[in-house]
Amino acid sequence: MKTPSILRLGCVLVVALVVAVGVSAFPAPASAAGTALSKRQGQSGTTLSEDVTANGHRTREFTWTIDKEADQTTLDLVQGESGTVTYTVTLTKNDGTVHTWIDGEVCITNGGSVPTENLKSTIQVTQPPSQVVIASKSLDTTAKPVLAAGESHCYPYSIDIPSANSKTYKVTADTTITNHSGHLGVPFGPNESETTTIPTTETLIHNTVTVSDTLKGSLGQFSDDKTVDYTYEFTCDDDGENLNTASIKYDDGTNGPSASETVTVTCTGGGGGGCTRTIGYWKTHPEAISPLLPIWLGTEGGTKSVQVTTVSQAVTIEGIPTASNGIDKLYAQLLAAKLSIKNGADGSAVASTIQAADNFLANSNRDNWAGLTNAVKSQVNGWATTLDSYNNGITGPGHCS
Repeated sequence: MKTPSILRLGCVLVVALVVAVGVSAFPAPASAAGTALSKRQGQSGTTLSEDVTANGHRTREFTWTIDKEADQTTLDLVQGESGTVTYTVTLTKNDGTVHTWIDGEVCITNGGSVPTENLKSTIQVTQPPSQVVIASKSLDTTAKPVLAAGESHCYPYSIDIPSANSKTYKVTADTTITNHSGHLGVPFGPNESETTTIPTTETLIHNTVTVSDTLKGSLGQFSDDKTVDYTYEFTCDDDGENLNTASIKYDDGTNGPSASETVTVTCTGGGGGGCTRTIGYWKTHPEAISPLLPIWLGTEGGTKSVQVTTVSQAVTIEGIPTASNGIDKLYAQLLAAKLSIKNGADGSAVASTIQAADNFLANSNRDNWAGLTNAVKSQVNGWATTLDSYNNGITGPGHCS
């Protein structure tokens, strides 16, 4: 009975040996080999190293405001008169805002042979010996989100430290990737640190300002609240709206706020003290015409009214009164009269004539002369003659000597 059992046991051992030899002697199936190769390649990641810099800052930045006012914003002047306006520029400086922060760079190097995956870094600030994080923010890696094999890049950061003291601060960059060698698929990487202190002395920003004015020029440099007064004399040359501005420039060269004020000057003819001049004077003295323009010949906005806006246009009109066209004569005499009145002459002696001539010229121009009736032509010539007498001093305030 024992012999058969021994024989059976021997047979089992022989079969086991054959199977074992067969397994080691023949290659594994292709699918099994592929799985093993994949696992070996999956262990091939990369490595990171980093360097951190840190610099502490404390500043006090001042805010300035500016206001500008005029003691009168409207002036009604007569030709030859002037009006003085006093401007007041007020500067106000606040107590300043304190800002404390740490900035620097995190320089990261890919020490492996494959690009990084999911590069992230968090800046954390502690104050040794405590390990409590008092400030934290994500490092901006958008400038270089992937580091190629062997590549390095420095990422800047800035992090506020409210109510900072002068003790030592520790800045740590906790940097990770998800393909770090030995830690594939999970965030892993270095966390280097650097220390710094925040100064006790404040760096002053916008502590002084320079103020300039479009009318006065430079008003000076200031480091505290200030009120500056100056005067400006307006004449009829300033007829209309006069906008002027006072502006702040900070000590770092940047522009600050500004303030403006508008003074409106209205200029009218003289009340009898002025004198008249002829068309011959005006066409030979173009420099005297320029400050008196623009002038309408015809009611303002009339369908055929002429607006005289340039000196050359005025000289041309004054140069053609001898033409056979009566409307050209009227243009010349009317323009001469209006120039004298705007220059200060009393125009009451010809006010009704000017009004009648303007009403006519609003709807008629030199091209209509030939089609006018004799009666109307006679009336036009009469207006021109009346204005000629005024311009020569026969009527009105008198001719300029």
